[in-house]
Amino acid sequence: MNTLFHKLSQVDIKLLRYIHANRVESLDPFFYYLSFLTTAVTIGIFVFLIVIYFKKRSKQILNSIFVLLSIVLTSSFATLFLKILFSRERPFLTYEDITKLSQAGSMSFPSGHTAEAFAVAFGISFLFPQKKFVIPVFIWAILVAYSRMALGVHFPFDILAGILLSLIISGAIFLPYKKKYKKR
Repeated sequence: MNTLFHKLSQVDIKLLRYIHANRVESLDPFFYYLSFLTTAVTIGIFVFLIVIYFKKRSKQILNSIFVLLSIVLTSSFATLFLKILFSRERPFLTYEDITKLSQAGSMSFPSGHTAEAFAVAFGISFLFPQKKFVIPVFIWAILVAYSRMALGVHFPFDILAGILLSLIISGAIFLPYKKKYKKR
């Protein structure tokens, strides 16, 4: 088991080194602000949905807001719990060839920014499956995930864990909601 963990760790750092070393450095400021504004974008999406709710007075939109809020909050709390549980150091602390180009909290695993962005993306895709909503939100989530590696603050497996965590939580919250409201 230790050998498998060691091999996975080696793959993780090799992928990060490749991504970090081959980034387009002139895009660092863009990725910095994209990463920095992740929660602001999430809040903006909620504000947009609330405005739509007040315009249409649709109970379905109101329910969707609460489902999406549940997905995002649950994902955030689960991410925080896993960060405490695993206590994985940031790559720039462990490897001197990885440069810290963004703010980062204390622990690395899983990526909170990625989990948040993908919780929003999965939630939107389940609740509002039209391409005009799904494509932009997934492009944003993918760029946030990439930015965390390019900026040297997360390993690829941190990113993958954030995506998987948000997918599982999104499905676990959305599927019972879908069953309940399909019956009506």
